[in-house]
Amino acid sequence: MFGRLRTFWNETITEVFVKATWPSPKELVDSTLVVIAAVALLGAVVFLCDFSLSNFVQFATQLVR
Repeated sequence: MFGRLRTFWNETITEVFVKATWPSPKELVDSTLVVIAAVALLGAVVFLCDFSLSNFVQFATQLVR
């Protein structure tokens, strides 16, 4: 059992520190900025859709009353 655990541990360490490629600091900052911009843009679109639909429903209900 300990032999299998040791094998698993060694393979995990090899995978994380030898085989994996990590981004450079510049790549990390660039990717973070892209994600922040995309989230802000998507948030703005959702806000505009929600605001527009809310006002439309409010207007339509005022016409029915």
